[in-house]
Amino acid sequence: MQISRKEIFDGIALTTVKTDKFKFNRIFIDFILPLEREHAAENALFADVLMRGTEKYPGLLPLQKKLSSLYGADIDTYVGTNGEAHVITVFAKLLKDKYTLDGEEITGEASELLCEVLTNPQKEGGAFVAEYTESEKEKLIDDIAAQINDKDAYALHRAIEIMCADEAWGIPELGRPEDVEKITREALYARYEYILSHAGVEFFAIGDFPGEMAEDIVRKIFGGVTRGEVPDYSTKIVRTAGEIKKAVEHQELKQGKLVLGFRTGVGAYEKDTSDALRVFNCVFGNGTQSKLFMNVREKLSLCYHCSSRVYSKGIMMVTSGIEPKNYDKAKNEILAQLDEVRKGNISDMEMDSAKKRLRNSMLSVGDSAEAIHSWYLNNNIFGLSETPEDVIKGVEAVTKEQVAEIAKKVMLDTEYFLCGEEA
Repeated sequence: MQISRKEIFDGIALTTVKTDKFKFNRIFIDFILPLEREHAAENALFADVLMRGTEKYPGLLPLQKKLSSLYGADIDTYVGTNGEAHVITVFAKLLKDKYTLDGEEITGEASELLCEVLTNPQKEGGAFVAEYTESEKEKLIDDIAAQINDKDAYALHRAIEIMCADEAWGIPELGRPEDVEKITREALYARYEYILSHAGVEFFAIGDFPGEMAEDIVRKIFGGVTRGEVPDYSTKIVRTAGEIKKAVEHQELKQGKLVLGFRTGVGAYEKDTSDALRVFNCVFGNGTQSKLFMNVREKLSLCYHCSSRVYSKGIMMVTSGIEPKNYDKAKNEILAQLDEVRKGNISDMEMDSAKKRLRNSMLSVGDSAEAIHSWYLNNNIFGLSETPEDVIKGVEAVTKEQVAEIAKKVMLDTEYFLCGEEA
């Protein structure tokens, strides 16, 4: 696997990953912006409207027919966050030419279609089509409303909103329904033009693209765009917790959802601490050999599930499903296990298991184009150049003392509990 990165225009970089491992070539175009309340909904909406049709292929049906003719090629979008960066991704999946029935060269044609989608959307009156805009607004509002159906994810998102109410990380990545309602097709088209001209762009070509095709695609999409200054999408780390925030929310459910939010005191990608933070998280709560799983769940049976995850915001979230009557016991035991790590009460088995889990995770990065894209996008957003092999080497050198020192920085910030009306 050969990996290279090259800046093509101001704020627009191309990463090529040359590999024969997959039957499909993949293109990922990541538009990176600061996560802002006033624009989150627009950011989440514009790419979906792009997929409704182009001037050459007006309407969803003609566009899908064209994709089907290219051996079922796929072009789609998704929205996420990375730290306090809002990332809107347009991706294409296309069969490699050597696997077509008669050796047809479809890579170039599929790439042309991707360019058409991004640069020549279907318009009326100089803006997005009203019907498409309103339809996608309804769908986005429905998607936001549907988040309540996954209680674990809902509880986590609510805890983050409460914990980071005054920080960008607390803004929902899909925006809020009331913000979606206000969007006009003219405002959305203006936002689309702003994104093309100002967003940081990471373009990935993963697979086997002929010659300079990947760079040619970048130039065709952005060559005619007058680029402005890329806004700051860096992540602000809050290193200490203040007074503990507490919130209880009631819905119709039997199993309570307890979420504890912690400030770790360090950013997840800070060079001097990132490897120790990874090991700490695995020792404490990530995996079946972690302290939370072995003690809170298995030994004491205080929860149905209990695990921790560290985010690039410098935050660790512990999520658990519990009986409401066990709220205090479960919370206290989670904190007690954190104290055990702070004291350095870490067994060799726990360290070995944590490092093995991390090693396996790093080795799996090359198993899919999606994992490769995710890894190197993270690197590029945070200005890193580490490979999975670098992480494996760093993790192996982490000591118990370093893990304990990380744990001492971790401070409880927020308690959130989602439970039934009777609790």
